[in-house]
Amino acid sequence: MTLLERKGGSVGRKWVYIFNRRNGKKLIPVDMKQSLILLALLVSAPAWASRQAQSHDANAHLELGNALMGTGNLDGAIAEYREALRLKPHDAHVHYNLGIALKRKGDLDGAIAEYREALRLKPHFPEAHNNLGNALMGKGDLDGAIAQYREALRLKPDDPEAHNDLGLALKGKGDLDGAIAQYREALRLKPHFPEAHYNLGLALKSKGDLDGAIAEYREALRLKPHFPEAHYNLGLALKGKGDKLGAIEEYRKASELQPNNEKYRAGYEGLSKELKK
Repeated sequence: MTLLERKGGSVGRKWVYIFNRRNGKKLIPVDMKQSLILLALLVSAPAWASRQAQSHDANAHLELGNALMGTGNLDGAIAEYREALRLKPHDAHVHYNLGIALKRKGDLDGAIAEYREALRLKPHFPEAHNNLGNALMGKGDLDGAIAQYREALRLKPDDPEAHNDLGLALKGKGDLDGAIAQYREALRLKPHFPEAHYNLGLALKSKGDLDGAIAEYREALRLKPHFPEAHYNLGLALKGKGDKLGAIEEYRKASELQPNNEKYRAGYEGLSKELKK
């Protein structure tokens, strides 16, 4: 999962890579539309065929779990993955998918256990190393996360998501130069990566490079206009440069995108009062 930095935690991208046997032994992105189609196909199968497949075929439970997770039914997905594992307990990819579902439910300990089991069964599994790193980050274990991200990159050095995530962990440890290097490598591999531009902007701002930060925030917003964190932080950087009119416009955009965010609203209202004086 792609992480972006913001105070109070991290957020992920809309697509999650999960194992799907219909496409061979590889990881594919599953989105809502794809999941609804797959779920409809599974539900519309003849009742006797559906019962037979679901009772005896771990792969059928895996596919149904994937479809349910894509539609947001995490409890249903977890139940299907557990049934698949009852039938086939040594399947690293099902443990991995179960870890994703548990993390989405907020069960970090359960997710960590499943990622570790997936890696016990399949040590050379870069996506599992990366997601384990994300879960460890969520628990505040930065050293553990860094170790997992580095192992993921050893196995798959051209993964921009892992470089971005490693950058976040390094920044959390206070290694700004290391973080900046990882964000730049992520962007070399994937130039149209708004979260990495945003994270690079935050790191550059922490180094005192407001011009560099502003350029990165603007690029993040060019790629992803509805990005409230980037609007707000661009506003902060512009205010730091003395451009209060530019700053208030960015605060306004952030507030419009997230009207219930007190920080964004306070920034906008506070600067509005300053400008009226």
